[in-house]
Amino acid sequence: MEDIIFGVSISIISLYTCIVVANRAARIPYFSFLDERRNRAGSIDGLRGYLALLVFFHHFVVTYYWKSLQVWERPPEDLYQNFGKVGVAIFFMITGFLFFTKINNSRGSLNWLALYSSRFFRIVPLYLAAFFIVLIFVFEATGYELHTSIGQLFKDLTKWGLFIGGFINDFGDTKRIIAGVDWTLKYEWLFYLLLPIIALTVRYTGNVGLVVLALLALAGYLNPVTIPYFTSKYLILFAAGGTISILIRQIPQTNNRERLSSVTLLILIVAALIYPNTFDLVHTVIMSVLFYSVARGNSLFGMLTSRASILLGEISYSIYLLHGVVLYVLFTKTTVVDVSRFSLSEFFYFMPLVSVLVVIISMVTYLTIEKPCMEFGKDYFAALSKRGADKKGSNSYGK
Repeated sequence: MEDIIFGVSISIISLYTCIVVANRAARIPYFSFLDERRNRAGSIDGLRGYLALLVFFHHFVVTYYWKSLQVWERPPEDLYQNFGKVGVAIFFMITGFLFFTKINNSRGSLNWLALYSSRFFRIVPLYLAAFFIVLIFVFEATGYELHTSIGQLFKDLTKWGLFIGGFINDFGDTKRIIAGVDWTLKYEWLFYLLLPIIALTVRYTGNVGLVVLALLALAGYLNPVTIPYFTSKYLILFAAGGTISILIRQIPQTNNRERLSSVTLLILIVAALIYPNTFDLVHTVIMSVLFYSVARGNSLFGMLTSRASILLGEISYSIYLLHGVVLYVLFTKTTVVDVSRFSLSEFFYFMPLVSVLVVIISMVTYLTIEKPCMEFGKDYFAALSKRGADKKGSNSYGK
């Protein structure tokens, strides 16, 4: 129990250190655009960064056991397991919430080209950068020699291109270079591909159809259907986010006491993190209520709407996708730290420093990869739309 308390204390210190760094960084001109973000999705934007850091804390512990026991598996402590599971689950809820909101606001009629273009330029560029890093480490580890057939190597690369992942060049630790976080992206894309069906359901059947979709997601959770690379049990999280979007739209905002609401949210966070049966129905309900509170605007004593939190939320994708690379370089590729010589409590002393390093690197990759590519995507689509409009106008004039 003392080890858990110590680990939680260091995790809180690490979180606080990241907030301090983000607060300082948020004042530099490169992040002047943050003022525009603060009213975009309220507390949800601020939540993202902490979810990504929770996933990092989870993999920090997983890395300790991997280097100590030579086995990559879930931590024996439920708390550290929940750091990762809760982070990912609420990320999925956020996706469901935001896109159900888009569909509801558009009444089932969306510009699909714009939507998929924005998703491509939001997700793919940094993923390709991470993939390139993976390739470098894989071929360095395998002596720059081919350990499999050309055909198999092509299949390996294709699977990564489809967000499925796996070994490359028969290197067993391929996915561990990025802590295996790529698995969630295939579910994100699956949900994006299902959006037209959801939009048609909203347009022609309204809430009745949405109830049917929600029940299907619940059935897929209670009795999971598994096919290669996918399981239906995670769809409930997107459905939960969508349901919360509808509830917020239908239920009027009440004037709750801010302090009481924040205390309630804090209790829900603790409950979600210490709950022993990760991702069972009760745990899913707890996480859903937690996210509902945030989506309603609960800022956790103003923490989630602070400038530092908005910055951490803005760079959360980089934190999520690249923290594994930092852990791999520090504790696998270098011999500065022999993890096996430390107890878990001793290893925790490295967490604040590594956390700051992850945040700083994520700021750099956001400014040099994510933000420019998103802006390019917007400009490209705007130019494409203008060209199409001009062509349509020209054809109409010719008639």
